[in-house]
Amino acid sequence: MSARRLLAIAGALALLPLTAQADPTPSPTGAAPEAPLAVIITTLLPRAPKEHGPVQVKGVIKNFGTTKVTDITVRLKVGEVVDLRDQLHASDTDRPVTSARTRTTPVLTTLAPGASLPFDIRTTTDDLELRKLGAYPLDVEARGNAGEGVQPLGLAPTWLPYFPGVNPNPIRIAVVLPVVDEPHQGVDSSLRDDELAARLAPGGRLWAMVNAGRAAANPECEPGALGPKSSSAPPMTRCGDVPVTFAIDPDLLVAATAMSKPYKVKTDNGKLRDGQGTEAAKSWLSSMREATTTDQVLALPYADPDVTALARRPEGGDDVANAVALGRSTITDLLGANPIDSVAWPPVGPVSHPAADLLARNGAKALVLDESAYGQVDVEPPTTPSSRSVFTSSATGAELDGLVADSDLSDLVTGPDPDSLGPRLAEQRFLAETAVLSAQKPSAFRTYVIAPERRSAASIQALTASLRDLGRVPWLCPVTLTAVAAGTEHCEGHLDSKVRQPVERGTPRTDEAGQLSASYLAGVARDRNVIEQLTTSVFSDSQDPAVRDLVASTKLRLRQAVARAQSSAWREDPAVGRRRAEDLHLEVNRLSDKVAVHGGKALLTSSKGTLQVSLENTLNVPVDVHVQFSDAKGVIPTTQTGLVNIPPGHAVQAGVKVEPKTSGKFVVTARIIDRSGTPLGPAACQPPFCAEIIVKSTAFGRTALAVTLGAAGVLFVAAGVRIVRRALASRS
Repeated sequence: MSARRLLAIAGALALLPLTAQADPTPSPTGAAPEAPLAVIITTLLPRAPKEHGPVQVKGVIKNFGTTKVTDITVRLKVGEVVDLRDQLHASDTDRPVTSARTRTTPVLTTLAPGASLPFDIRTTTDDLELRKLGAYPLDVEARGNAGEGVQPLGLAPTWLPYFPGVNPNPIRIAVVLPVVDEPHQGVDSSLRDDELAARLAPGGRLWAMVNAGRAAANPECEPGALGPKSSSAPPMTRCGDVPVTFAIDPDLLVAATAMSKPYKVKTDNGKLRDGQGTEAAKSWLSSMREATTTDQVLALPYADPDVTALARRPEGGDDVANAVALGRSTITDLLGANPIDSVAWPPVGPVSHPAADLLARNGAKALVLDESAYGQVDVEPPTTPSSRSVFTSSATGAELDGLVADSDLSDLVTGPDPDSLGPRLAEQRFLAETAVLSAQKPSAFRTYVIAPERRSAASIQALTASLRDLGRVPWLCPVTLTAVAAGTEHCEGHLDSKVRQPVERGTPRTDEAGQLSASYLAGVARDRNVIEQLTTSVFSDSQDPAVRDLVASTKLRLRQAVARAQSSAWREDPAVGRRRAEDLHLEVNRLSDKVAVHGGKALLTSSKGTLQVSLENTLNVPVDVHVQFSDAKGVIPTTQTGLVNIPPGHAVQAGVKVEPKTSGKFVVTARIIDRSGTPLGPAACQPPFCAEIIVKSTAFGRTALAVTLGAAGVLFVAAGVRIVRRALASRS
C-alpha cells in the first residue's frame, strides 16, 4: 500500500467516533470521539455535477451514544477547490476548512440511542457556490442537542468533482485485476490448508476481484440527481462498458479445480480432514470462466515465481521459461482463453536486466510495473506522468516499456479498509483523485494503469462502482491493457489515434531488495535438477499411450511443485516457503530412492564370465536405465549394460560379460546411469544408486593364460629336443 494511501486512511480513522466502531458500514464523522451521531452517506448524485445542475445527498444518521438527541438537522459545507494532486493528498490528513452552503434541513425531533433515521438533501451547484474546475471538499454535517445545546454532533467528509463548461480530454485508464494467492497445494497436489475456501466464497477477496471485473463489463447507468423542486427521476447518465484485464496465477485455478470436487486437507502434522470449499470453488470457477470470455487475460508464470531472483542464476532462465509456458497452457486448458503474451507482470520491486530479458524472450514487449521498480527522481514533475514509460532494452534487441501502475489509484479503487471510509465515500474519493488528475491539465493526453497489489483485499461495492465510473464520468475513458502496451489506446470522439511514445520516468532499479534469497533458491535448484533428470532421462520414453499419459502427469505434478517452491509469495511468508521447499526435497529423495540397484557375490570360473545385478523400480511409472560396472583395481574394464526397461513395481536382472585380467577376489561397483549417460544420485557413489559385487575369480585371465601357454610351448620344445638327441644317440 502506498504511503499516501496509508496517510489517507489514518486521517479518515482519526475522524471516526469511538462509539461508531461497532457498526460495519458507517462513514467517518468529524465530531469529537464522544460525539454520538454517525453520518452514513448512501447516495451522492450526480458523480459528475453539471454547471447550474442539481446535487443530491442521501444517507442515514445513527445515534451511537447513550442519550437521546433532539432538534436534529443536516447541512452541507463546502471548502475551497483543490486542483493539484499533492493538495488533495495533504487534505486527506489535514481536512480543509469548510463553510455552510445550504440551510440546515430538519430531520427529526428526537433520536433515541441505537436508533437511525434517513435524510435527503437536494441543492444545486450554484447554491454550493461551485465555480472553478477541480474537486471541492464537501462535509455532510449533522447537528443536534445531546443535552448541551444544539451543536455539530456528526460529520461525513467527502469530495465533489466539478468541471464547469469544460470538456476535458479524458484520462485513459487500463485496469488489471490480480487473481492471485499463495500456493496452497503440496508436492502431491493435496491441499495443505483450507484458506482458499473463504477467499473463493461470496464476500471473499478472490470472489470480489472476479465479480467486480464481471460487473465492470456490464455497464450500469446511474440516475441523475433530483433537484430541489424535482418530483420525478431525471434521465440516466452516460454509461459505457469497462474492459478489465485479469492477471491470473494458473496455480490458483489448479487448486480451485481440485477443490471443486470433494477433497481432503493434509495439515503439516500429516492428518487429513474434509475440505469445506467445494461449492465455493465450483461457483467461483464458473464466474471466472464467464469473466474471461474476451482475450483480456494475462497469464502469470505458473505460481507467480520470483522472476528477478531466479534470473540471478544461469539456470533460472529455464525455470522462468517453464513457468511461463506452463502458465499459458494451464489458462488455455482450464478457462479456454487465449492469454496475452505481449505483456508481463513481474512481482513488485526492482526488475533486473536479466529478468527483463527472460520475459522478453518469452514474448513480452511491455511490463506492468510498480512505482518501486524505478529509483527516486530528484524533482517531481508538475503533473503525474503517463504510465507507459521508458524501461530498458532487452537482449532480443527490442525496447521494453514499463506500464507503471499508479499506486494511489490502485489503492483507492479497491475501496476502504475496515472501519474506514464506507463504500460510497471510497468511490467518491476515487472520483476526486481522477478529477484532480484531469484538472491538472485538462487538454493533455494521459494514460494510467490501475493494478492493485497482487494479494490485496477489495470491497466488492466500492471496486464495482469505481470500475463502472470509468465509463460514467466525462473525464475518464477505459481502454485495454494491450492497447496501452502498443501505444494505440483510443477514446471514441477524440482525435488521439496515433501511437504514443513512452515517457521518461527515471532509472530502473536493479538491486535485490525484498527478493527470495540466493541460498533458498539454490536448494530448490538442486532438487529441480534431480527432478529434471528423473523426468527427462530416467522415466521411460515409451510409445504406449497409457504409459505416456502416466509419465506426463507425473512430470506435470513435479514441475508444478518446483514452481510453487519458487513463488514470490514466499517473499512475505518465508517460513511457509521453507516448509514447501522441505516438502519438495523429501519428495525428490523419496522418488529417487525408488530406483535401486542391488549387488551381491559373483564367482567367475572361466576366462569370460557374467556380472549380474538386480534393478528394482517401485515408482508408478516405468524407467529406462543403464548399469555401469567398474572396479578400482582395474581387474575388469569399465563397461555398462544396454538400456534396461523396468516396469513399475518390478525388479529385473541386468548383467554384462567380463574378462578379468587376473584371478583372485576383488570388488566391482555397479552404478545406475540414465539414458544420457549421467550417473543417478550424488557424485559420491552410494546406495540405492550404487551397489557392490564381491567377485571371486578362479579362472585364468587372458594374460595369465598366454604366459602359461607360452611356458608350456617352451617346455614342449625342450622336451622334443631331448627326445631327438636320445634317438640319435641310440642309433650310433
